[in-house]
Amino acid sequence: MTRIGIIGSGQLGWMMILEGKKLGDEYYVLGGDRSDPASRIADRHFPYEDYRKFVDECDLVTYEFEHVNAEALEYASSKDKLRPGIEPIRLKRDRSLEKEFLRSGNFPIPRYETAGSLPELARIRKEFGRCVIKTAAGGYDGKGQYFLKDGDPLPDGLPEQKYVVEEFVDYQHEASIIISRSTRGEISAHVPSYNLNLNGILINSFAPSEDNGMFEISRKLVQSLNYTGVMGIEFFIVDGKPFINEFAPRVHNTGHHTLMGSSISQFEQHVRAISGLPVGTPELLRPSGIVNIIGTELNNIKKISILKVGGTQIYWYGKSEVRRKRKMGHVNCISDSREGISVKLGQVMAIVYGNDLAKFI
Repeated sequence: MTRIGIIGSGQLGWMMILEGKKLGDEYYVLGGDRSDPASRIADRHFPYEDYRKFVDECDLVTYEFEHVNAEALEYASSKDKLRPGIEPIRLKRDRSLEKEFLRSGNFPIPRYETAGSLPELARIRKEFGRCVIKTAAGGYDGKGQYFLKDGDPLPDGLPEQKYVVEEFVDYQHEASIIISRSTRGEISAHVPSYNLNLNGILINSFAPSEDNGMFEISRKLVQSLNYTGVMGIEFFIVDGKPFINEFAPRVHNTGHHTLMGSSISQFEQHVRAISGLPVGTPELLRPSGIVNIIGTELNNIKKISILKVGGTQIYWYGKSEVRRKRKMGHVNCISDSREGISVKLGQVMAIVYGNDLAKFI
């Protein structure tokens, strides 16, 4: 039995424990509140101030999100227990470092520049025209992102900090891939998915998507980082060619469809990869997808309606407070065809949001 520690106590850790428990391991969680999703079902919960004890009592440590306790990450790394390692986290904590790493490795990415001050930001933004401005530090689910048309002024009240300015990409569609690399260097991937993002938040996704060369790019990326575990990589597809939008060194929202549609879920795959177990090649058993439940409750009437659609499963995260833009749960769907999945996603979207999606995101 392996004692696996998870830094962070949200829904990604919760699903990792649900899936990983099948393999017979124990799960310890380092988080802020005992009532958080992952902490509620963990074998043990540790408050952040006890991070040293947490790391010492675990055989290996992983994380469910990039923006978690830095001291715990560093300490776990110093004990050679952190998987994935500290370098992917370092890159993800600063978008400019992530972009520079990708550019220096000749990975296909949209044009970007880094601004270290507001005057520099104004100059670069003018050169780019239509663009996306992102804060270099922090930001998730659309936070810290500003979409500007050609000629738009900078948003009011921007703080003095580092920013990344990216060209606006007129893509055909967004896609992503869940790739894994084991402790022995074995690399495999789930079938890619199509993604619908609005206001920087994933609304729904479904697989299969065409590969368009995403696997080879992703394989090179995890090798270059000497990566261990599951990684989610988001792409823009432009004229059939993939450009990396960003990578996430962890299990990823666009991989939730694997819980119902694949031979191995992304969560079990991550546990296998970091634990030294065989990872194999995940198979897509049936076309599958998800709808995120964002900023709203799921009452009993909606639950009944979703389950009546058929080929659906509800994952409710049990968070204590419903807020606009906050992911409260998701619905998995399977079908015999991609067309069937599209229909089911539309049906579930109508049940969850009606015609008022914008009100919740």
